[in-house]
Amino acid sequence: MKLARVLCGLLAGAAVHAGAAEPLPPVVDLDTVMRLVRESPRLAVERQGIEQAQADRITAGVYPNPTVSYGQARPSGGQRTDFDARLQHQTTLQLPLLVNGQRGARIERAERDIEAARARVAAGASTQAAEAGAAFVALLAAQEKTALLVQANEEIARLQQIISGRQESGVASRYDVARMDVELGGLRAKLIDAQADVSDRSGMLAALLAVPGWKPVATGTLAPLPIETVQPQSQAIATPAAAAALKEEAAAQSGIEVAQRERWPVPSVGVGQTWTNDPYGASTFVGLTMEIPIFDTRRGQLARARADAHAATLRRQLVTAEAAANLQRLSDVVAVRSQALESFDREAASKLPPLKQMAEDAYRLGRGSILELLDATRSRYELLQARRDLAAALLEAQVRLLALRGDAVR
Repeated sequence: MKLARVLCGLLAGAAVHAGAAEPLPPVVDLDTVMRLVRESPRLAVERQGIEQAQADRITAGVYPNPTVSYGQARPSGGQRTDFDARLQHQTTLQLPLLVNGQRGARIERAERDIEAARARVAAGASTQAAEAGAAFVALLAAQEKTALLVQANEEIARLQQIISGRQESGVASRYDVARMDVELGGLRAKLIDAQADVSDRSGMLAALLAVPGWKPVATGTLAPLPIETVQPQSQAIATPAAAAALKEEAAAQSGIEVAQRERWPVPSVGVGQTWTNDPYGASTFVGLTMEIPIFDTRRGQLARARADAHAATLRRQLVTAEAAANLQRLSDVVAVRSQALESFDREAASKLPPLKQMAEDAYRLGRGSILELLDATRSRYELLQARRDLAAALLEAQVRLLALRGDAVR
């Protein structure tokens, strides 16, 4: 197709994904873009949060280390009132005991943090899918606009040849030829601008996927997607963003339990032995060490945990409400734009093919002027551009709706 040759000539070449062994495809469809979203460096950064949370889980599950101490004492003057020997040795082993459920609470909090990190990755994928999908639709729409302008240039060039022939026959005036030259020059300028827009949209899609030097060409049509209708209120809590906020709230709530457990002092059991040289003598002892929470009762940590949990609850309510509002908004936009596109196809699109022929026939028969012929040709392509805009707006709204629901990236 001529469009494919024009676009491939404009956006020739493909770049190699940073760090990837295989080159990215020069031509992509919507499914390919969604796959690249899953493999994008942005999500790779998000996934590091999962590894960090898993590392914290390892830390939460360990027991406290015992402490070993060793010391020597020797008489340095005066009477030997402490011990009657040349040298005394002392060895002690201290073992903290988590007897108040601190370890279990820490593990529970770490598990909730892992779930929250995974949910944040899913939410990030949903957000990136919406932006990348919208960028793909914008690129596809820019390409179709370029294709329409290519067709319009060819049409005007064909009419210019017809009018030049009529001028040589004495039927058309010099004004008719000059007017066609002006119209063709304006269309060529619009085509160059549209080609620049295609390049810009292509670069924007590459930037969203963090792939420098890649110049993708979009393939496909601006056809509406089949979308299942759901109730926004019931679907809102299942969106990736709301699910992530819910997991973060659960993690913050488990932090309260950790703070409450940490308020209890941790006892430490100590065992040791003391012995002397010259003469030899030994004794063994067992002891218990425990902090007395008089000045620091760790109320600040508990208050902070409760404040964090309350903030997480408010964020969850806010995100869920925003998700419900956006689902309702996008559902309404999809419904209205679907009706607009159907109405356009029913009332206007069917009249476009005969419009071209009637305008040319009227001009040939002398029943219409060059201005009427140009107006009819221009109106035909403006209507085609209007349909392209309607289809692109509908497809973008559908892509954003699917991404918000978490159905775009799986």
